[in-house]
Amino acid sequence: MPTFAIYTNLPKDKIPDGFVLNASKFLAEQLGKPEMYITMRVHPDQMMSHGGSTDPCGSVEVYSIGALGDKNPDHADKIATFIEDKLKIPKDRFYVTFVDLKREDVGLGGKTFAQIAKK
Repeated sequence: MPTFAIYTNLPKDKIPDGFVLNASKFLAEQLGKPEMYITMRVHPDQMMSHGGSTDPCGSVEVYSIGALGDKNPDHADKIATFIEDKLKIPKDRFYVTFVDLKREDVGLGGKTFAQIAKK
């Protein structure tokens, strides 16, 4: 169920071909989750600034049931490196926000993950 959302002021044509699928695979490996549950979203062309500048910047959100918390320092390092390498946004030009969700707060196929886990 992890969701990887990247908001950036980069224009759409600066997002590399294949980035969405590469990012999906990256997050699955980083979190140790099956890729079949990963949702990847890229929101280019955002009107945004960071630190008082409109130079290339972004905002990254990672939502997951588990696999966060004490692992966030490693996740932050690897995600920052991935974004800087693939999108050329410097590591100090975006925040990474982690949201650890409860099973009952996420649904799939008309059921929450708490209901799915009871099966």
